[in-house]
Amino acid sequence: MIEKNTMAIQRRDFIALGTAAAAGVMSAPLFADAVKPVRVALAGCGRQGRSLINAGLKNNQMKFAALCDIQPTALKSAQRYLEDEDTETAAYSDFQELLAKEKSNIDAVIIATPDFVHSRQTLDALDAGWNVYCETMMATNIADARKVIQKAEQSGKVLQIAFERRSDPRYRHVADKLLDAESRKLLFGTITHFDAQAYRRIHSELIWAKRDTLEDDYLKRYGYKSMAEYRNWRNYRHYCNGQCTAFFAQQFDVFEWYFNARPTEIKALGGLDYFTFGDCYDNASALLTYQLDGKPVRAAGRVWMTTSGGGTLPFEHILGVNGSLQTSLNAQFFRLHAEPGLAKWNALVSRGDIAKENVAAEGEDPNLISVRETGNVVPYLLPVVRSESVMQLHLQNFIEAVRGKVKPNCTARAAFPAHVIAWKIAEAAETGKTVVLDDKAFAV
Repeated sequence: MIEKNTMAIQRRDFIALGTAAAAGVMSAPLFADAVKPVRVALAGCGRQGRSLINAGLKNNQMKFAALCDIQPTALKSAQRYLEDEDTETAAYSDFQELLAKEKSNIDAVIIATPDFVHSRQTLDALDAGWNVYCETMMATNIADARKVIQKAEQSGKVLQIAFERRSDPRYRHVADKLLDAESRKLLFGTITHFDAQAYRRIHSELIWAKRDTLEDDYLKRYGYKSMAEYRNWRNYRHYCNGQCTAFFAQQFDVFEWYFNARPTEIKALGGLDYFTFGDCYDNASALLTYQLDGKPVRAAGRVWMTTSGGGTLPFEHILGVNGSLQTSLNAQFFRLHAEPGLAKWNALVSRGDIAKENVAAEGEDPNLISVRETGNVVPYLLPVVRSESVMQLHLQNFIEAVRGKVKPNCTARAAFPAHVIAWKIAEAAETGKTVVLDDKAFAV
């Protein structure tokens, strides 16, 4: 167990604390006990699936035992890639065949297929007695999401939803160290606003090589209308709710996770303004009203098509009268800012929970805090370092949960409110009407 001095924590302890907390375990080494690896099947060998393979190969407590994808070239490529890593796998084009033939050989499945089959594949996997790691979104509608939650809880199996922020040590440090009543009051005073922003790069319609062409009858067997829609499924409502929805779900989950707060009303607008194909909105903006500690909190969310936003990656921003916290999967955008002269934050510094950021121009004393004219705030950092990818950490937490060592960082029930918020933002944007929410909207 990492011990904490009441006055300060060494930087190296923060690094260990952040990584261990991300995995949901507070002792080291993480995999000290010698046990058989968790046998894992991967459904979906596309870009996300390959990223999950790379993350999984770094974990010696899991082993890829089977692969599944309807695209023969993607399936064969993933199988050969694992063979090069001295991992032999069975390969299937049909998920039901995978279930039937590997039922007793698999402990868990990673679902990285298009959204419209997530809920059905998750339900079938749970029925087979498998644990499930499901990419976002867990379903394409509220009713199916509720079925997934109920089935998971009845089965007693682990179901982890890929809200990876919940395994990032920086996000977890905030949740564990800075949100108790005293710390929250020091940091924010009264929380007034929450802001979520994501920029998406404009790109062309995806094409495919002749060797990757699938026959129409074969595609229809798996629910696809054409090869063009199969390649660009994220742009069609038949297969998902659009990438705007996925961004909103993952980002508004931060406010839900940190404060257990849900919006009471949502206004939104958006459109299909940039793509010349598909029918999912490619950009959306939302205004939400929350109630927190008996006071209103105004929130805004944006998912915009642009030139990549000048390099600005997705971030969330919690703002209060004392200061603000900006969170992001990218360390460059993870910052705290205090109003000038707010000496109260010194208590958090002396505890070792935050650190002052030395900002000095050329010729200035780097040991002094410089208050810049732009923003007129004092910058602080979280002394937490993440060396692994957040996908690796989230997957690691899932494997440890399957082994019964820890609790999963993001169950389906935990992820559900943010799914509802994202779907209701889409509804408000498409209807042009204010969506009013009550407790029933978030009930399972």
